[in-house]
Amino acid sequence: MKILCPVDESDFSSLLVQGVGTVFRSRVKEIVLLHVLPPGPYGSRQARKNGKSVFSPSLSKKMNQAGNTLLHGHAERLKVALSQAGTSPLASLKTMVMKGHVSQAILQASENIQADCIAVGSRGMSDVPGYLLGSVSRKIVTHASCSVLMVKGALADPLSVLLALDGSKASKRAIRKIMAWLHPDEVVLHAVSVVPEKLTDVALEVLGKRKAKALMAPVRKHTQALLVECRGKFLKAGFQVDTEFLEGNPPTQIVEAAHRIKTQLVCVGSKGLSGIERFTLGSVSESVSTYSPVSVLVIR
Repeated sequence: MKILCPVDESDFSSLLVQGVGTVFRSRVKEIVLLHVLPPGPYGSRQARKNGKSVFSPSLSKKMNQAGNTLLHGHAERLKVALSQAGTSPLASLKTMVMKGHVSQAILQASENIQADCIAVGSRGMSDVPGYLLGSVSRKIVTHASCSVLMVKGALADPLSVLLALDGSKASKRAIRKIMAWLHPDEVVLHAVSVVPEKLTDVALEVLGKRKAKALMAPVRKHTQALLVECRGKFLKAGFQVDTEFLEGNPPTQIVEAAHRIKTQLVCVGSKGLSGIERFTLGSVSESVSTYSPVSVLVIR
């Protein structure tokens, strides 16, 4: 797999680099470290010294040099994170500097290199202005065409992973990618599936409580069968896994389970809603990535 990892000079980037090494250490093939410079013209200028014109390095060149120095430092940290298992890193490391608005540049870079996953650091929702304006990480989760790892804190071995399933194509794809991207010896899986406690109020009014309850019965049965099937697949692949059936609002139940289990990483498949569909229906993956107290991997 190929990962795009945007970094800056913040502490969040150091956590991000460490997190990428912890989560994908054994399976990643290529990691591209990206630093985004602010947009704007940075021309060269001339100065006079002893009556002669002397070329002065442009601000653009200085910013590029600073960016490359920053990338080199993160690359060295990433090498250490990737080799913590006691073996030499198998992944190739590349660096790149781009100009532009941060989220747009990250999304464009991910398309250019055909990344399987974008790894971003998140500052969380601690400040109201940041929440109202929207953070870079939330924009990436919303608009990226590939999977997104949002690192919110330190990640350590063994990695405790909460995998949310619902039987959809997105959910089945998430299972396949978890098996391909994570090493069974390095993670402990807890798979959950959430069934709504009831249908919508309109459906209850039309059908009545009795019919609505009868209608939900096969859904519960199917969900429980899904968990049994999922557990079998992971056990066969060598993973340590347990399962849990939950009822209620899916995003709320997933976030509460992450609190209760004290997991380090929540994995959820994305159905890829877009445009008016996303606006009207919302997205479980976006809700979980926003409110989860721990890091989140949205799989597309």
